[in-house]
Amino acid sequence: MTNILLNPHFSFSYAGRFFCEEAWIHPRRTEETYEIIYVTDGDVYMNDGGVERHAAPGQLMLLCPGVEHSGSRQSTGVSFYWVHFWLTEGVLPFDQRFFPRFDHAYLFRELLHYVHLPVRPDYLVNALLAEILSQMCFEACSRVCPANPLAGEIGEWIRANASATLTVRHTAQHFRLSPDHVSRLVRQQYGIGAKALIDRFVLLQARELLLNTGLYVKEIAHRLGFASDNAFVGFFKYHEGVFPSEYRSRYTHIHINNH
Repeated sequence: MTNILLNPHFSFSYAGRFFCEEAWIHPRRTEETYEIIYVTDGDVYMNDGGVERHAAPGQLMLLCPGVEHSGSRQSTGVSFYWVHFWLTEGVLPFDQRFFPRFDHAYLFRELLHYVHLPVRPDYLVNALLAEILSQMCFEACSRVCPANPLAGEIGEWIRANASATLTVRHTAQHFRLSPDHVSRLVRQQYGIGAKALIDRFVLLQARELLLNTGLYVKEIAHRLGFASDNAFVGFFKYHEGVFPSEYRSRYTHIHINNH
C-alpha cells in the first residue's frame, strides 16, 4: 500500500556525516544520485564538472548525477553532512548549486537520526529531505527575486547579529528608522514581525549548537547572549516545546565515516 505521506517526486538514498582531522581531499567520483554536502568544520575544495567550488562552515553545495566531481585541494579538520537522493520525476525547481549560507543545519542531524533508527520511518526521512530541499529552494528564489532590498538588508543584518540582547529598537537605530517602520518592512518581507524574526534566528542558532556541538547548555546560553542558563532554557522551552537537554537527546542515532 502506498504511503500518502511520502512525496513521490524524490527518493532518499543514503546519508552520513564525514570527519577527518588529517589532510584530506575528496576522491574523484561520478554519482548516479544528487548529493548535498553541508560543511560544519574546515574547508571543502571541489571541482564540480569543471567549476571550482570552495565551501566553508555553514555553506552548502549540491552535486548533480552524471557529473564528475573531485577534490581540487587538500584541507585538514574537515567535517560535513552528506545526503544522496534521486529525483523520481520532474526537475528541481531551482538552478543554484552553491549556497553561501544555510541556516537549517539541525535538519541534517534530525535526518540522520531517523535514517539510522532500527526501523526507519521513511515518511519522516522523506519529509526532512523535503524540508531541506524547500529551504534551498527558498534561499535560491529569494536571491533571484528580492521583494524589497531594504527589508532584505534588515533581515540579513538581524540574522548576522541575532542574540538574546538584540531588540527591534537596536535594529531600528542601526538603520536610522523607527521601530514601527522596521517591523512593518520585516512583516511585509518575512510574514512575521521583527521581534519574531530575531527570536527565529536565535532559535536556529540554539538548535545548531545543541545538535552539532558538545557545548554545555550554560555555554550555549552565554554564547547566545542570555543573562543566565535558566533564561535560555525558558526561551527554548517556550519556542520548541521541550527543554534543550530533551531536544539534544532526541537525535542520537547518526552514521559517521572518516574516509
